[in-house]
Amino acid sequence: MSAVTFPGVDQLLAQAAAACALSDFGTGFAEPLTVLVEAIRADVPVNADNLQLLAGPIIKLLVSRAHSQRGWQAHPECLQHTVRAPLVVTGMPRTGTTALHKLLSMDTQFQGLEQWLIGTPMPRPPRDTWDHNPLYRAAVEEQRAFLEAVPALRIAHEVDADEVDECLNLLAQSFVSHYPATGFGLPHYDAWWWGRDETASYRRYADNLRLIGAGASAQRWLLKNPGHLTHLDALLTVFPDATIIQTHRDPVKSIPSVCGVIWPARCFLHARQVPATDIGPRELDFWARSVERAEAVRKGCPQRFVDVRFDDFKRQPMAVVRDIYRRAGLELQPATEQCMAQWLTANTRHKHGRHEYSPAQYGLSEQAIHERFADYRQKYAV
Repeated sequence: MSAVTFPGVDQLLAQAAAACALSDFGTGFAEPLTVLVEAIRADVPVNADNLQLLAGPIIKLLVSRAHSQRGWQAHPECLQHTVRAPLVVTGMPRTGTTALHKLLSMDTQFQGLEQWLIGTPMPRPPRDTWDHNPLYRAAVEEQRAFLEAVPALRIAHEVDADEVDECLNLLAQSFVSHYPATGFGLPHYDAWWWGRDETASYRRYADNLRLIGAGASAQRWLLKNPGHLTHLDALLTVFPDATIIQTHRDPVKSIPSVCGVIWPARCFLHARQVPATDIGPRELDFWARSVERAEAVRKGCPQRFVDVRFDDFKRQPMAVVRDIYRRAGLELQPATEQCMAQWLTANTRHKHGRHEYSPAQYGLSEQAIHERFADYRQKYAV
């Protein structure tokens, strides 16, 4: 396979414009996108087999930006809406954030970010129109094709286009995000990104919430993203009245598990078998530093946080939910509790198979993980 040159910013913009028939991508993203392009050229062996696989996620983010720009121009009044007291689920990946998020989304007092609207932000259309919406149908087909290409993710982290999803791809519109380096493996981008202020990214993200929720501006948001852990300062600057639900699990389990999600996706994006041992050291360092940053923020506003231990949630999920509602000042209606019980019955752990992993598989050891998270494990008894 001969090496090829990854496209530049102007080429990516042209491909995105052709894909969505929109040409306004807003401003403020040129520098981080340039850094991202240069990092891909420096860190990834680009060839004819993986060129479009690597460019595709970036083009999708640009398409998402273009839809946001069009939406704000068409509905400028939405930008005056208040995002009131969102409920935000975060925690290291593979600590139960997804299951807890989807369980809480059974409560109709909340609105959430459906996957297809993250890719094409617009005022949320009535649910009974989605099947006739070409953008929704395209998102369903794209997700089906991706899970066929990377079947391991159906076991480890399946997401459907019509279900609530995490905020990561919406935040990544700014291109100041851990998203591209996690997926692609980009040490040069990581070195540039780590420690940057993401407040501007969160302000754009908040405006996207205002756009998507334009028809339900008074409805409370339920949000989820493990990556919020890294930038709780920015999140609380933009959403100072947020209630943050932080999940906790033994990192010896969660760190290798997230590696098991990243590795097959990276092999797919690189169109080659990436050594699994390349994954672990970066993820261990990234999430250990993220937890340290989160602890520093928590000290200044402990009243904003509700803690959930993974083992407690696994054993007694509804007891955990009731405690969350009590501490967040929410009312759990009997009909909602019944819907949640039905969801739990239909979504048992390992329903698509068991996700197998070990620290050594990803270049780690139990001792190294325990040592790096010693204070965290003691504080949260995991």
